[in-house]
This record gives sequence, C-alpha cells and structure tokens, in this order.
Amino acid sequence: MRDVLEEELELGFEQEQEPLWTRAYSLTVLATLFIFIPYSLYLPVLPLYVMEKLHASVQIGGAMNAVFLLASVLFRTQTGRLELVFGKKRVLQISCLCFFITHWLFLLTDDTWLLLLIRFVSGVAFAIVNTSIMALGSQLAPPERRGEGIAYLTTVFTAGSAVGPFSGLWIADNFGFEWVFIFCGLATLIGGLIVQLLPVGNLRQHSRKWLLSCKVSDVIERKAVPSSSVIMLLSLTYAGVLSFVSVHAKELGLADAATWFFVVMASSSVASRLVSGKIFDRWGADVVMYPAFALMTLGLAVLGTTSTSLGILSAAVLIGVAYGVAVPSVQAIAVSKSAAGRISIVTATYFTCLDIGLGAGAYLLGLCVPFLGYGNAYLASAPVVLLVAGLYYLLRSGKNKQSSSC
Repeated sequence: MRDVLEEELELGFEQEQEPLWTRAYSLTVLATLFIFIPYSLYLPVLPLYVMEKLHASVQIGGAMNAVFLLASVLFRTQTGRLELVFGKKRVLQISCLCFFITHWLFLLTDDTWLLLLIRFVSGVAFAIVNTSIMALGSQLAPPERRGEGIAYLTTVFTAGSAVGPFSGLWIADNFGFEWVFIFCGLATLIGGLIVQLLPVGNLRQHSRKWLLSCKVSDVIERKAVPSSSVIMLLSLTYAGVLSFVSVHAKELGLADAATWFFVVMASSSVASRLVSGKIFDRWGADVVMYPAFALMTLGLAVLGTTSTSLGILSAAVLIGVAYGVAVPSVQAIAVSKSAAGRISIVTATYFTCLDIGLGAGAYLLGLCVPFLGYGNAYLASAPVVLLVAGLYYLLRSGKNKQSSSC
C-alpha cells in the first residue's frame, strides 16, 4: 500500500511540473545552435585558412583564436550592463547583426592584421549574443526543471562543436574557404531570424551615462564566483585535451584515433547531458558532480598511460561524459543562487571563468609538455581534478552549514 501511495505521489509530482519545451524555449535552443555552429567551425578552420591560403605563420594562426578568446573574456561581463541600458531585445539584435557582418568581412581582405581585427570584433559580438541567449534560456526553463533546461542548452554547444568543425573542413576541402564564410553567414542569419521570434522584452533600467560608471557588481555576480571557480579550474584540465590530444595520438602512431577522438567525446557529452539535467533536478547537484570528477580523473589517467586506439577512445568517452555533466550542472548551481534579474550577469560571470580556464589551461599544459611529455602532462592533470573536487566539497559544505554560495 505504501509503495502504491509513493508511486501516486511521484506521478502527481511529475504531472504538476511546468512544461519545459515551450515555443519560446524551443526557439531559444534552435537559435543557439545556428549561432554556435560558426563559433565552433572557425576554431580549426581559421588557423588553417591563414596558414595554408595566406601563408601566415603558425603564431598568426594561433592568434586567430587567441584574440577571439580575449574579446570574449573582456566583453562577456558587459552583457548584463548593456541589457540594462539598451534592453535585452535590442542587445540581442545588434550583437547578432554584428556577428553576421563579420563573416562577410572575412571575404573582403587577405591582410592578416585586418583579419585579426575582424576576429576580435567577432569575439565581442559572439560573447554578447551567446551570453544573452543563454541567460534567456535559463530564465525560460521552469525553476524546478532548470538543471534539465540548462543541460539541453549546453547540449546544443556540444552538438555544434561536432557539426561545426566537420562542416567547415568539408566545405573548405570541397568548395574553398570562401564558401566557409558564406555558410557561417547563412547560419548566423537563420539564428538571427529566430531571435526575432523570441518573446523578449526591451525594458531599459538605466540611461547611457550609467555605462560610464562601473561597479564590480555591475559586471560580476559575486554569488556565482564560487561555482564559476570550480568550472574554471576543471576547464584547465579539459583545455589540455582540446589543444594537444591530436598531437599526442599522432605521436603514438594513432592518427585514426585522433580523427575520431572529438566525435566520440562530443557524442558522449551529448548523451550525458540528455540525462544529467533530470538527475540534477530530482536528486541534487552532488549526485552528478562527484561521479563527473571521478570520470574526469580516470579519463585523464587513461589518456596519459594508453598506447592503443581503444585506450584513446575510452578516454574520449570518460572525459566527454565528465565535462558534459559538469558544465550545465555547475551553471545551474550558479543561476539558482542569484536573483532572476541578474541571470545575464551570472551567465557572463560563469562563461568568463570557463573561457579563462580554457585559455590558461592550454598555455600551462604547453609549458609542461617539453619537460614531461604529453602522456605525463595528462597524468599530472588528473590530481588537479581531485583538488577541484575537494574545492567543490568545501563550497558545498559551507553552503549546507551557513547557506553560502556554490
């Protein structure tokens, strides 16, 4: 009898939940996909473009992504301020339009310094539109299903990170780089048209003069910093995987495994995010986060010690699942601790920390490789994840004792 009663209560709980896949939320997910594809596509394609077609140096090729990342770090935190002055709808429209224009500007010059400038402007525009639309998706998800809603949104990122590079390299090989820029322009155009359909208000709370007076609280959400520091430190280890795993695999004579590594990792990440959000909402953050830390540690250890294709691809699964669970889960924690009116600032704080982790991680691992080698560098990264898990535990323990942040 008791079991029947518990089943009825659980059924009632599920029936009372607000719907997640509303028209507005679905359009937000779709717009996010089309806007994110050019971002992920350019990461491998632009360095290839300037080095192969324009005969630029490796340093310039790397700088194409570095200036984009720098722009993202500098301007993500301004998104919330811009929305308070110009309104969310206007900020979304203008940033999306600027991102669209930059794709076509790539067709008009072959000067590498101008290309770097265009890339920087592209980074500014993408950082703002990405932060704004992610914040909107977080707001549209019902509070009791926020973990699930954010997980689906970030799943779009992972799907885009598989579709974008594959599409870009295929188009470049078969039709030329010019068609890559045209493809990105069309994808952003579709995303921008979907943005026009979103039910976004244009409430303005401050005058333009307010932009000249800047307080830390206007660009950084203090309550989101502890959670964001967790994903920043975890991204330090993930960045090394993104940057050097292909070189590592080829050094081991596993070129085919290097080709499939990112596809397997992205697929694993997508699969994990489809279920982790529901688990997060039902049983809480700890149930998904501690396994994620364990899998990330194991994945780095496998990557550092294996010499077979099976080992490389097994590491891809472990790391993909771990990072795929951690990113939306920590973001959901950060959003849940802040006021609804500051979700854009929370999102900006979170992704700025994530960007810093990715940028610094690749640089730091690059410093270690000449002394340790790729395998030992990955092995050295594994204990870092355990330290991050310890930080997470301390923050969560503090929260349970005195309702502090994380």
